[in-house]
Amino acid sequence: MVLEKVIAALEELREINHIYDISTDTISQLMKEIDGAKVCTPIIGKFSSGKSALVNTILGYTNKILREDITPETAIPAEIVYTESEESVTIIGNDGTCKSISVRDYRDYEADANTVRSARIQLHNERFLERIPDVMLVDMPGFESGFEIHNKAIDNYLPQSLAYIVTFPADDMILRSSVGNILKELCLHDMPLCVVITKYDKRNDDFDLTFEKLKESLRRFVGDREIEYCRTSSFTGDAEELEEFLEKIQDESQSILAGKYKKRVLAIAENIENYLMTTLKNSQMSESELDEQEEKLGKQRQTLESRFSKEQEDFNLEIADCAAEIKGDVQNALNAEESTLITMALNNQNINDHLNSVVRNAVTVSVKKRLIPKIEKYVRHMEKVINTESLGNISVSFAYDAKDLDKGMTSTVVSAVAGLIIIGGPIGILIGSIVGLAIKLFGENKKREEARQKVRAKLQQEVFPQILKEIENGVEMAVTKQVKQVNTSIEAEIKNQNDVLEKALADVRGRISDEKNRKEKLEADIQADLERIGEIKNGL
Repeated sequence: MVLEKVIAALEELREINHIYDISTDTISQLMKEIDGAKVCTPIIGKFSSGKSALVNTILGYTNKILREDITPETAIPAEIVYTESEESVTIIGNDGTCKSISVRDYRDYEADANTVRSARIQLHNERFLERIPDVMLVDMPGFESGFEIHNKAIDNYLPQSLAYIVTFPADDMILRSSVGNILKELCLHDMPLCVVITKYDKRNDDFDLTFEKLKESLRRFVGDREIEYCRTSSFTGDAEELEEFLEKIQDESQSILAGKYKKRVLAIAENIENYLMTTLKNSQMSESELDEQEEKLGKQRQTLESRFSKEQEDFNLEIADCAAEIKGDVQNALNAEESTLITMALNNQNINDHLNSVVRNAVTVSVKKRLIPKIEKYVRHMEKVINTESLGNISVSFAYDAKDLDKGMTSTVVSAVAGLIIIGGPIGILIGSIVGLAIKLFGENKKREEARQKVRAKLQQEVFPQILKEIENGVEMAVTKQVKQVNTSIEAEIKNQNDVLEKALADVRGRISDEKNRKEKLEADIQADLERIGEIKNGL
């Protein structure tokens, strides 16, 4: 399906709404969203893996757009899109504020990753962007940079991303767990995936063997999932294979975006259909029959709201222990890594990144194992409850997308704990004290086993409890927020459909004194519009 069919369906539905004086706000908002929609394609990888240089190579400017000498503290997501109008850069703060600067000024711009969320760069680039106008490239901050805000930024892009590019420099093709965990998340969703080998000019004599090992490592995370591989070199200006991949995304962009918006259009069509069917069924009623129908509608709504409230209460009790269960899974994961962390500390290695990876992976696995199945079961049950109830003579429809639910909710909960183990924070300070303790003990010529026991005690008595306390609080808040959003969407759908049905009754009452021929004409018009909506739905 192409996006034009979705847009054409919305235009027809808006026309029908105008005829019956039904609000078109939702349709207008959706059409505005579609008008600016792009296939969001983040480029991820470890810090200094050549992502910015890769984008600069694709753009082909002599004077580079993206700085390649940035520090972790100044790296923010850079969204790059094609524009036919004037070039511009919008700096978006964490508080939602926007500031416009010129492309020229952006070349020297240093962001503060603590206060700046992202930069939106619109370029009239005839070298390549013009060939992919429906694709948005996002140069992401690197993983494992020691600046955990970057990991949170990457989590925030997961729900909106429709394709992904993962970079590995030719001189360091090691698949770390941080990237591997993201790959596992991506493979739960149907989106194109491309692995790009950057700095191909720096490959060594063992490149082919190392490349095959990388592919084997990737298969552990992605299974039989199809991956496209590209080799690039910013030094030689070679990015042809990646450009071909992006052009394929552009070719598929209309169907990718159409799939994203189709369900929302169908929901709008069904809502209008309910209005027309209610109006048609009630058009022959007398005024007393309409009174009876309105009273019935009120009672049915009360029944539905009562059942919904009861289901909410039961569900809230069911997930009350979810945060504690996730905390328990994280504790088990930390205990399993205790020996590794002790060894790292005794060898004077920074354990922040490893601890962060353990926590994030444990939360991701636990959310998918414990939280997502509960919420999916709840939503399926609510779907069944709602769809078996009626408002007026029309069955209320409610549907959900399990993939979107999983994708968005997992990312949100993991984001709640991102940034937990940062240098300078309470936990970061505790972690730093462990390495300091190990160095001090060795400096005093203590035995290794004694030092090991001291570090173990520090982990078990101070670091792990603090991490678990923060995890429980963060996860509990995130879970509560997500459940509230699910319930709010259900409530909004019930109210929306109830309002439409009430309008149908009011419209019929307003026409009850019309002459018979006008009623017959109304019925004929409604029948014709119902047929049009049926054709629209079948076309989607």
